[in-house]
Amino acid sequence: MKSSYPLRIMSAAAAFLILISASACGETSDAPVSSTADSDAGTEAVTEPEGPVYLDSLPDDLDFGGTEIRFISSFETSNIALSEEDDTGDVVNAALWQRNSEIESRFGLKIKLVATTGYDSFNKTVTNSITAGSDDYDVFCGHTRFNVNLASKNYLINLKGVENLNLDAPYWSQLYNSNVNYKDNYYWITGDITNNFIAYIYAMFCNTTMWADYYTGDDIYTVIDSGTWTLDKLSEYSEGVYTDLNGDGQQGNEDVWGLVMQEGHILNGMSFAAGVVYTSVGEDGRYVVSVNNEHTIDVFNKMHSMFFDHDFCRLMPNAEYDTPALEMFSEGRVLFMPATFGVAGNKLTRNMQNDFTIIPFPKYDESQELYRVNQYDGVPIYGIPITASADRLPAIGCALEAMCSMNSSIVIPAYYEIALKNKYTRDEKTAKMIDLVHDSVAVDFSFAWGDTISGIYEIFYGNIKKDSIASVLEKSMKKWDKNMTKLMDALEGEG
Repeated sequence: MKSSYPLRIMSAAAAFLILISASACGETSDAPVSSTADSDAGTEAVTEPEGPVYLDSLPDDLDFGGTEIRFISSFETSNIALSEEDDTGDVVNAALWQRNSEIESRFGLKIKLVATTGYDSFNKTVTNSITAGSDDYDVFCGHTRFNVNLASKNYLINLKGVENLNLDAPYWSQLYNSNVNYKDNYYWITGDITNNFIAYIYAMFCNTTMWADYYTGDDIYTVIDSGTWTLDKLSEYSEGVYTDLNGDGQQGNEDVWGLVMQEGHILNGMSFAAGVVYTSVGEDGRYVVSVNNEHTIDVFNKMHSMFFDHDFCRLMPNAEYDTPALEMFSEGRVLFMPATFGVAGNKLTRNMQNDFTIIPFPKYDESQELYRVNQYDGVPIYGIPITASADRLPAIGCALEAMCSMNSSIVIPAYYEIALKNKYTRDEKTAKMIDLVHDSVAVDFSFAWGDTISGIYEIFYGNIKKDSIASVLEKSMKKWDKNMTKLMDALEGEG
């Protein structure tokens, strides 16, 4: 399956020329675990456009007289409204400044970020506001995994039918939005409104300088293109790389590793890429849990063996992964590092002496037809609280539509084409690999609602140290089925 971006990249080509003369690097600051810790933003020379490029069909005569649209965010900031500290001149931030300025002049709307709560406090903060009947916020910007369940509590309005909001437009991700929502009840939406929709896509980073040292004559791109990039191949190429670099007789972060792996959400990305299906749609149109099968067990066994039956993989706890793993990779001591696209813009990656490339996560085996990719579970999602007054909805809908459409025409090309595929990479083949990964994005309902279903999201990284997962799957099914039924009832308004 493909995400929405390729559907309109050519229509944004004119806007792309606005920023093509930029000469250094750019990066946003909203980073998930294992993504863009400590980014390196340079100064850009940005050429002014000859005229605006609008992909939306919003009426030209809309004027809301300077109305402020008040956002509360779980964590995302610069994609909503930049502060003076964000005015670094980088190519992406310059595009965001232009977007908000044009929205204000075009529609008389001011985008205002009134609060940023952090992951843990968002639900409590907005729940208190809603239950008190307060009209504090116009838009919620949440973290998918941690905040999506607000939809099951009837705290958000159905966005279908909101005036000036066209959810069928290609700049809204049809794939993601149909997955995070249920049937025709659209409470959360996302897509080109945030460049983190792309930055949070999982990918494998490969140190090509190390690759050339170990595998002279082999071409990693040929392996990918031939469809033979599998879990077994990852093990094969990682085997034999480990070196006790400091000679202390102990395995540690100072040594050389074939593969570094996070004992956390990245394991979910690896299992998904290997064809594990967590949920599916039943005959009645309701989601059902479908993870308890032989293929899931086979993938688990292969990954467990990779991490514990060999000495080439450094498995690291979630909280200890980000900076240490990136330091090891950037210093030329790790061959393969799974992460997200966003890591390409990190200053450690950009300044590393060794060359690197970005490739898909491996398939399970060669019989798996396509590479499968998903995203970090914190993709920013946008919703409107039930406390928003009806007379403000046209302005709110217009703001969201304009933000998304203009991001699609100027911000996303700046991030995806100029920064990610050009400035952050070392060769043209890497840019093609980025397109392959991007176009392989697929979804699973559990990656948004796993916590509500109760632990299904953690089935791999919560049990990877165990010798078998079969009994865990079997024992968990009753609980998962019960919670899934409750969730379906709640989303249908029956709970």
